[in-house]
Amino acid sequence: VVSAGSIRDQLMGAAESKRWASIPAFAKSVTPAGSTVPVFDEDAAGELIQVATRRTTRDTVSIGMIRRQCTTDFKIVPIRRKVRELAGLTRKRSPDHAVVEQWIGISRDEIMRVKPSRETWQVNRWPLIEMRMSRQDCLAWLRRHDYPEPPKSACIGCPFHDNARWRAMRDHDPDAWFDAVEVDRAIRTGLRGIRGEVFLHRSAVPLDEADLSTLSDHGQLDLWPNECEGMCGV
Repeated sequence: VVSAGSIRDQLMGAAESKRWASIPAFAKSVTPAGSTVPVFDEDAAGELIQVATRRTTRDTVSIGMIRRQCTTDFKIVPIRRKVRELAGLTRKRSPDHAVVEQWIGISRDEIMRVKPSRETWQVNRWPLIEMRMSRQDCLAWLRRHDYPEPPKSACIGCPFHDNARWRAMRDHDPDAWFDAVEVDRAIRTGLRGIRGEVFLHRSAVPLDEADLSTLSDHGQLDLWPNECEGMCGV
């Protein structure tokens, strides 16, 4: 088991302009009415160039997702560093052939995430796929052997949560909900290199004020029952 520290602590420090590993939160910026903004057009080569300016007649709200760095800094790099240590490769040149076989717990219904190792010294294997096991097969195995159903591994405040996940947290895990609300409130401003306000919910409103209803609540059938499983970018 390895750790790169607490992502929560780092986010709380980021609110005071300390260094942080950016999470895919949502940044909202507002251009006030009457502001001068550029007007772009294509030149003969098809490149965008500024051709004029104009004044806005109303407030313009822009919402964008911040670059995701947390998966690399808190998952991939610490694991890779520890594996190199266990393989005796610390501060050594990497061999040009595989000396480590890494097993990755991707199930059959996530086969699109199967990728070869980027490291020449490591080869990847996916035992659950080799055994043709889906996520439901894994849960059934746990039940047969009297293991409790494990919780999903996503971070409490992961911005990839859909409304159903946020609502389940609010209604069934109040400690986690209040923690997420506190972090959401703390990161609103002060993050180094980020303009505008920052939010955990994709609507770019405070988490405890967000509309957490889903399309199914409004009569839409759920044709793709998929949500964040906490394994983004692995």
